[in-house]
Amino acid sequence: MKKFFRGLIVVAVMLSLFTVPVSADMGPKPSVTIILKNAPEKTYYMALLSKTDHYGPWSVVDESEIDTNDQSLENQAFVFFATYKDKDGYCFIHNMSKEMKGSGEYSWSYYPPEEFKLAVYCPEDGSFYLSEATKREAFYSYFNAEFSGKTLTLKEEARVMPYIINFVIRMVATLLVELFIAYLMGYRARKEIKTIIIVNIITQTLLNVFLIFFDYYTGGMVGVFLLPIGELFVFITELIIYLIAFSKNHKKGKTILYTLIANILSGGLTLIAGIATMIH
Repeated sequence: MKKFFRGLIVVAVMLSLFTVPVSADMGPKPSVTIILKNAPEKTYYMALLSKTDHYGPWSVVDESEIDTNDQSLENQAFVFFATYKDKDGYCFIHNMSKEMKGSGEYSWSYYPPEEFKLAVYCPEDGSFYLSEATKREAFYSYFNAEFSGKTLTLKEEARVMPYIINFVIRMVATLLVELFIAYLMGYRARKEIKTIIIVNIITQTLLNVFLIFFDYYTGGMVGVFLLPIGELFVFITELIIYLIAFSKNHKKGKTILYTLIANILSGGLTLIAGIATMIH
């Protein structure tokens, strides 16, 4: 038992290494990133025209903010967007890119509109490009914008690889932690180890699919709040299976204690990983 508690202390120290400083403004924020391809090799500015005239802290430009005397290219673009009348009612709500030339990226990282059109304006010659209306689906949305003559096509790109990598890391970390605790508590038979591995692969896959879904659409905050529910489901499922599988060689109280400790530690890892991904 002394070896077990020494091992538990080691795991706790390891977990503390994963902690990160938390700032007051740590909540996830939706964003839209536009990747431009075949963009004009001349100065241009771009903006997302919103379906609504207010969204979050953004709103349409008041006439008093329009200065037609300033002939800088940036101000010309601002005036153009501010006074543009879209046939479908989409409007400029202050945010636009800095000066750009050729292919590049533009990010709106704080409350971008949900439904929008991408507008690109070249003040030097008055060229104007406008995409069809679209709607962001992911919390962190990425769109490919491609120029073809006078046509501007916008298409959202699903970036799932980071979620797959995080899932694999969480799975491996969970297995290592739970197998380590199992070894310390005397669950060392080949059949016992195999049972723990198979059960964890199933329960952690279900849990992570649940968390990834909310992370993709909400940025992870809702997933973190729902994590205790998911972990409770995992704990109950694993406890029932372990009580049946280990009943011949281990006391019921010991199996309950193992399942509880293993899930608290693995759940802590998942929680820390979830919070860490939200802090940018």
